[in-house]
Amino acid sequence: MRACGHSPCLSAEGTLETHTFAEQIREIYPELSPGYRKIADYLVKHYHDAAFMTASEIGRAVGVDTAQVVRLAQRLGYPGFPELIAEIQEKVKHDLQKIYEPAGDERHPAAIVQRTLTHDRNNLEHMRLHLDAPAIAAVVHLLNTAPRIFLLGEGNTSFLAEAFANRLLAFGISAHLISSELAAQAAAIAVAQPADLFIGLGMTVLSPNVSVFLRMARAVGAHTVGIVSAITNPAAGVAEHVLHAPANTVGLLPSLTAFTAILHGLTQAVAIARGYSMADWAVRTGNYLREYKIALRTQIPDIEEIVRTYCAAHPPENQTEAPATDGG
Repeated sequence: MRACGHSPCLSAEGTLETHTFAEQIREIYPELSPGYRKIADYLVKHYHDAAFMTASEIGRAVGVDTAQVVRLAQRLGYPGFPELIAEIQEKVKHDLQKIYEPAGDERHPAAIVQRTLTHDRNNLEHMRLHLDAPAIAAVVHLLNTAPRIFLLGEGNTSFLAEAFANRLLAFGISAHLISSELAAQAAAIAVAQPADLFIGLGMTVLSPNVSVFLRMARAVGAHTVGIVSAITNPAAGVAEHVLHAPANTVGLLPSLTAFTAILHGLTQAVAIARGYSMADWAVRTGNYLREYKIALRTQIPDIEEIVRTYCAAHPPENQTEAPATDGG
């Protein structure tokens, strides 16, 4: 094991390299017992908290003995727990410096990505600070009570609408993704009922389909929700409930980050409101995987027999034989 903590050590190629605590965890993670993995997971996922915790506090947080926390630090190549925490604190300090230090060459790919991430962080922070709690509560209630839900995404948000619909379906909610075809949208409006819920994702003003979709649904008495990148988006002016997901960015394409975050948050709120837990998911997923394994075990012999039969009926063409030599 190449355990060297945060100090330089020789790589397999004989060059000097530096291993952070996260890299060391990644290297030995497959070898760790479940108890050690709990500690490792906590250090990687919650290092901002762990940086200011004692070994006993980390042990209590994950449900293991303090000695096991110390032993993991040693397995990672540190003399003890204080040295591991010192490096984690340096990581936190580095993160803070990255947040506030100015970007270098503005045209460098790394600088562009950094500015993009900064815009996304600001979008998320703006959305969090200005979150309309009554509107969120109303939307979650409608998601849990509407007999049918129709979702339409504009342009690049179509795949987000599809992912959201699939998550709702996993909860037993009747969610229908509406395609970008006008005929499909018109068909959904034709069968709309007052108790139905229509959700539109409005990213830009390049196409009117989302605003028309919501306006027509509301005209027949159905509930409507507009998730929009700006309050000036046409969909915001016609929806019953409006959720603002800023899409500001540094380049040409608007950001999808806030849209993804608000849909994920709604999914979590719906799951909790319906009483779902991770234990439920684990049991149902385990049952499905077991059934899938049984099905594979049953079908693979049949598939192999089909392949053998096909190959016997369609032998490969004979290759041209090499000309015989005269041996001379």
